[in-house]
Amino acid sequence: MTNTKTQIFRGLTFLGAVCGGAILARIGVPLGWLVGAMLVIVAASLTHVPVFQPKPVMPYVRGAVGAMLGASIPAGLFGSLSAWWPSLLIMFALMLTGLVINFLILRRMFSVRPVDAALCAMPGGITEMIVFGESAGGDARRVAITHALRIALSILAIPILAAGLFHVSVSKGTGDVAVSMSAADWFWFGACMMSGVLADRYSRIPAGFVIVPMALSAGLHLGGVSDFGIPPSVSIAVQVLIGINVGSRFLGFTLRELTQVALSALTIVSVQLVLAIIAATTMATTGRWDPLALLLAYAPGGLAEMSLIAIGMGREVAFVACHHIMRVLTSLFLAPPALKRLTRMSP
Repeated sequence: MTNTKTQIFRGLTFLGAVCGGAILARIGVPLGWLVGAMLVIVAASLTHVPVFQPKPVMPYVRGAVGAMLGASIPAGLFGSLSAWWPSLLIMFALMLTGLVINFLILRRMFSVRPVDAALCAMPGGITEMIVFGESAGGDARRVAITHALRIALSILAIPILAAGLFHVSVSKGTGDVAVSMSAADWFWFGACMMSGVLADRYSRIPAGFVIVPMALSAGLHLGGVSDFGIPPSVSIAVQVLIGINVGSRFLGFTLRELTQVALSALTIVSVQLVLAIIAATTMATTGRWDPLALLLAYAPGGLAEMSLIAIGMGREVAFVACHHIMRVLTSLFLAPPALKRLTRMSP
């Protein structure tokens, strides 16, 4: 295929993703812009159509997500942190429990190699798990597709679970209120977003592309420097690009390869979701926490994706983001020793 045709197809798939998102958002699907764009790109990727890949702009998108998170953090955040430790301890227990159960499932039910089983069962980020896998002699493609499916399935399942289990009315995720931003607001929003881009390029802070702009945005808001809100158009653009990014991770895989990995991925995601539901339901009985916020905090999705869903659902974003940040950090420290221990003990 010529370069011109490739660019045309990429442009068409981008338009298709936007249209898919618009259709699902129009009919009221929760996070319709994100889900619709993701499904269109997944379908195009699996049929080997050249798709638009937003990799060059994703640092900006993640920076924007961080700015959005910071703008949503309440003034009483630091007073709340000390009250969240029981929930964080439960999350750590869920991580370890899910890791061991899913490792055993992958080894005994699906005959996955020990190193690949450990990396696929680890609740970390896609990039980090691929890097660990390559250095440990793992199958990077299997690890990548398993974690891509984990995030994609979580995005699809969470709104359904929220409505079905907790009877929570889920919004479309963009909001209907128009937000007016001054030139100064756009400047500060842009500064927060760029801090994420720079952190992604130059810092070694885990998930710095979200954490740094979130901290800067929160500081600006809590310090009274700016009170910028996020216009629906920005939220829509972020959702579409995240959906395209998740969908494009399936590029290069055949339907047969996806089928071979999908059942194992679906199984381990189901285990993680069941554990999250049990923990969220149990913790919610204390009356201290919102059950949906707990589900989002314990869900096996990505930091940016789950935080964006929390914004769309109007839940306590700081609570959800804090848990996923701790999950990412813990996974980075947990992965090397867990990989060594699990592969050593496995037959």
